[in-house]
Amino acid sequence: MTAPAPVRKKMAASPGVADAPAASAPQPSAGAPPPLLPPPPAPRWRDHVRPVLYPLPGGELALRRTWLRRGFWFGLALLFGAGVVAPFVVPDAVRRWTQPAPAAAPAVERAGDYPPGTRLRDCSDGTCPWLVVVPSGRFAMGSPAGEAGRSEDEGPQHEVAIAYRFAVMEAEVTRGEFAAFVQQTKHDTSGGCYIWAGDKYVQVPGADWRNPGFKQTDQHPVVCVSWNDAQAYARWMSTRTGQQYRLPSEAEWEYVARAGSTTRFFFGDRDDDLCAHANVGDRTTRDGLKGWQKDWIAADCADGQVYTAPVKSYKPNGFGLYDVAGNAWEWTQDCWHDNYAGAPRDGKAWETECKDVRRVLRGGGWVSIPVLARSAGRSRNSPDYRVGGSGFRLARTLTP
Repeated sequence: MTAPAPVRKKMAASPGVADAPAASAPQPSAGAPPPLLPPPPAPRWRDHVRPVLYPLPGGELALRRTWLRRGFWFGLALLFGAGVVAPFVVPDAVRRWTQPAPAAAPAVERAGDYPPGTRLRDCSDGTCPWLVVVPSGRFAMGSPAGEAGRSEDEGPQHEVAIAYRFAVMEAEVTRGEFAAFVQQTKHDTSGGCYIWAGDKYVQVPGADWRNPGFKQTDQHPVVCVSWNDAQAYARWMSTRTGQQYRLPSEAEWEYVARAGSTTRFFFGDRDDDLCAHANVGDRTTRDGLKGWQKDWIAADCADGQVYTAPVKSYKPNGFGLYDVAGNAWEWTQDCWHDNYAGAPRDGKAWETECKDVRRVLRGGGWVSIPVLARSAGRSRNSPDYRVGGSGFRLARTLTP
């Protein structure tokens, strides 16, 4: 028998309370505007990045993530490479950026563009010797009959007119400058050299400009070089610079050595004043050099140099040239003549009617007695002769 269904009792309404109808949303009146809704929140940064870093498989975002990953590793590789290479590259680059550009070689070539006294150098890298422009002018070449220490080959004294400007090296060619020439050209300097052996020069097969019998540095004048060596150096300088380098003529040499003076030396007449102006035989040489003869008259002063001295160690002459007296004898272009009878009067080299093949040397050297270092003093040797007291300086032609 089934249980009877429960009987639900209807509760009486509370007094004064009626059944409330269901609540409903208020209805807008006709023609009223719709209510304003609040703006959506701005997307956060991670909302943009998250789909890129963690995209769903496939699709454009996955491709973008692949390129991002490749870019990351490529950038890391660049940073690593910069860390390895930069320490070697950056300092050099900084030096190039911060250092001023080297001065270019003069572009002008006419003598009028170079006033007398102009100091110039034809190599922009600073490796060419300095030159000084000398003025045109006239001078009395040779020595007067009454000059102390005069030799007959220094006359007759005669006037020479040099109607052109030219440039000349302000110092003798140094050992360092000659070494650069030999290294680049492989010029053969074998064959030995005459070096000082106590009381005279003797030929030593193994001696050369690197080993002239005494110590030198790259700032000393090169010695143990022949006239032929000097010609080869002049050709190299001409090719290197595009200018005409050459040995000076004997007249040009005396003209620039005197620098307007008419005295025995460019600074005066006294032997004992030489030590401030020239490296010649003096008390230092006499006391320090084995074999100095008693009858050799040394300058009564001391400069502290027994052998060659670095170029520009002494006072220059009136044209700003150094060592035109002493340090090293200097080759000139001219061949030897016993005197000046018939000599050119225009400053050009005298290479006709030669006495023999020997070439003229001027100026005296480190072991020379003072009379040989006079402005008019002369010597000569064969073009292939190398001796530990002889060097050279070059002239440079300027276009009129």
